[in-house]
Amino acid sequence: MAERRYVREHIEQYIERAQNEIIEASRELAQGISKGTERYVPPISKDVERMVDEVFDFAERVIKGQRRMVNDVVKTINEQTDRAAEVGRATTKKATKRVAAAKKTVAKRAPTKKSPAKRSPVKKAARKAPAKKTTARG
Repeated sequence: MAERRYVREHIEQYIERAQNEIIEASRELAQGISKGTERYVPPISKDVERMVDEVFDFAERVIKGQRRMVNDVVKTINEQTDRAAEVGRATTKKATKRVAAAKKTVAKRAPTKKSPAKRSPVKKAARKAPAKKTTARG
């Protein structure tokens, strides 16, 4: 379980680092665009600067949303894994109790006499009653 948390923390660190690098690159790009537009077209540069700021603010919100989504996914995966492990342990515990109970029940029974092995039934032919002997009278 500690391994999963360690992996999750690493994933979160990588995501955070990537987001920070993207945000920093976005800011540098916005500053470069702002400086370039001020040199060439001063009246419009303020509008371009505002537009660039809005674009990169939106990019920051998207990245933060992605970060939250990935964190939620990782959290859900971990919760499901933990839940599955708990269900497995509970099921194993129940099965172990049942086997132990069955063994105790078998041990408590008094030994019974073994019955003779049953043989397959043999068909018996109907016997005819012997004829009555009659004495000759005569």
